[in-house]
Amino acid sequence: MTRRSLIWPAGTTAGLLVPLAILDRRMQATGGPGIIPFELAGPPRSKRILRAWGAEGRRAARASLLLDFPYLAAYTTLNVRLTARAAEALAAGGRGRAASAGSAVAAIQIAAGACDAVENAALLGVVARDGDPRLASLARGAATAKFAGLIAGWLYGAAALAARRHTG
Repeated sequence: MTRRSLIWPAGTTAGLLVPLAILDRRMQATGGPGIIPFELAGPPRSKRILRAWGAEGRRAARASLLLDFPYLAAYTTLNVRLTARAAEALAAGGRGRAASAGSAVAAIQIAAGACDAVENAALLGVVARDGDPRLASLARGAATAKFAGLIAGWLYGAAALAARRHTG
């Protein structure tokens, strides 16, 4: 895995963070929270967030959720490629068992991205349907699974960095 293979997904991920942060600030400017608390809100809290946001916050949330689709494609690609680099580093450091987990961790990163897509679609429905409780529950479950998968990837990468520092 070359550094060059990281340029597109890292650049796109970083570039999309700017408009996503601006939209998050617009949501917060209404007196409500940003998008992450909304992702994890579930049924009763999502209705309160929608009320706090009003029309302006809902527009910002809708735009953020739509922009999150290309963002999740970029960060998922980046995470899969970083996982491959971590596995290579672990293998080079003589940690073959840990390196062999790389393909499973990469699959978890893809699943996390898929969960993000489900979450976005459900939350678009929550916004459109004034807090639909079934969709809010689905979004919270998908967001929880997404964050668990992302954390697994970050921990794998941290283990590779620690192993690299220890051996070299």
